[in-house]
Amino acid sequence: MPRPPAPAVKPVTARGPSVPLVSGVVLLVVALVGGLVLWAVSRGGGLEAEGSANALPEGGGVRLGASSQDAPQVHVYEDFQCPFCGVLEESVGAELAQRAEAGEIGLTVTMMSFLDGSLGNDSSHRAANAALCADDEGAFLDYHAAVFAGQPEQEGAGWTDEQLLGFASEAGLAGSALESFTACTQGDAYGDYVEAMQERANRDGVTGTPRLLVDGEPVDDDQMRALMSGPETLEDVLGSAP
Repeated sequence: MPRPPAPAVKPVTARGPSVPLVSGVVLLVVALVGGLVLWAVSRGGGLEAEGSANALPEGGGVRLGASSQDAPQVHVYEDFQCPFCGVLEESVGAELAQRAEAGEIGLTVTMMSFLDGSLGNDSSHRAANAALCADDEGAFLDYHAAVFAGQPEQEGAGWTDEQLLGFASEAGLAGSALESFTACTQGDAYGDYVEAMQERANRDGVTGTPRLLVDGEPVDDDQMRALMSGPETLEDVLGSAP
């Protein structure tokens, strides 16, 4: 499914977003952060909230792949409703997932939910909770990819509960695993941890999405533009961290 464009810019094509478009996107939500951070903190479930099978403590996100510091450690901050997080996922998501599954990198994903406040829905929260439920069934990366592939064309339209459940089948869940996933999502089992991720991201100083860190160092704007245009520069980005 095509990614939704940001307001008043041309849609993203198969060749990737234009340089001016991505330049603005890398700074994505700076203008929104003041009010949204306060909103997110006010809803926070506390950093002590318990997460899913591969969730780090204190709202640190879901970590997969290599834990050794000899391997590059990649940290992605995103919001499922962020159109340009979708662009990044479409460009390099499969490659990052493949490398994590092969143990070539460590991959941590922090799913923020601040866009719920500006878009007037709770889709970021519900999608993040569902992804954590999928993590318990060993399907986090596949479910994560399915949600981004199913981003609505109209930003802010969000997802119905039925759509979020449907992504589980696309991620390969069936039988008892699907039943467990469904019960988890319907009970908002990890709602407090979703809020903890947002609070942790606020404390980490993340003021826009998508944001990518390699070995704790932020990927700069030029590299982000390159990554959003295609995966060809990923190897350079992974090798550029000190």
